[in-house]
Amino acid sequence: TQGITGITSLDSRYAAHMGAAIKLFGTSINKDGKLYLEVAPVLVDGKDPLYAVTDVFNGILVVGNMLGASMFYGSGAGKLPTASAVVADIIEEAKNLHHNIPLGWTSEKQVIQPMEGSSHKDFVRISGVYESQKDKLQELFGTCKVITLEGADEFALLTEVLNEKQFRDAKAAFEAADGKVLQVIRAEA
Repeated sequence: TQGITGITSLDSRYAAHMGAAIKLFGTSINKDGKLYLEVAPVLVDGKDPLYAVTDVFNGILVVGNMLGASMFYGSGAGKLPTASAVVADIIEEAKNLHHNIPLGWTSEKQVIQPMEGSSHKDFVRISGVYESQKDKLQELFGTCKVITLEGADEFALLTEVLNEKQFRDAKAAFEAADGKVLQVIRAEA
C-alpha cells in the first residue's frame, strides 16, 4: 500500500508532458490462479479510459478473458453521494435488526501473493544526464523510453514490462553504482 503523499508537482509535469496523469489505483489481478493486490499511484496514459476519471468520480475497469475491458463509472465521493450511501446503510440496518445479512462471500481462503511476482512498467525519475548513464541503465533495465523536461537536471525512464523482483534488483544495482533514483511510480502495462 502506497499513498500519494510522495507525488510531487514535478511528477505531474512529467506526466502531462507524456500525455498521461497520475491516479491512485486499487488494483487486483488474478493471474494463473494467483492473486496480487495493491493500492498505489499509477501513471495512466491519456488513451486509457481511467485517465478521464476526475474529481468526485470513481471508475472501475474490469478485464476478463471473455468480456475484454469493461468500465463502470460514477459518483464516488462528495457530500451527496456519501450521504446517500450512509443513509442507504442505515435503512438496510434498520430493516434487518437482529439478522445477519449474508454478503455472498465464501469461506475459501484467498492467498495474496507477494508483489515480487507481479509484472508492470515503471516510471523512474533519475538524477543527472541520461547520456552519461545510458550504458548502465540499458544493461540493468533494458530498453526504456527516455523522457526529459526543459530545465530539469534529471530525466525519467519508462521501462518495458518487468517482473517486480527484476525491477527492484536493477534499481538496487543502479543505486549501488552511485546512480540516484528520485522517484518510482507504477505505470499501466
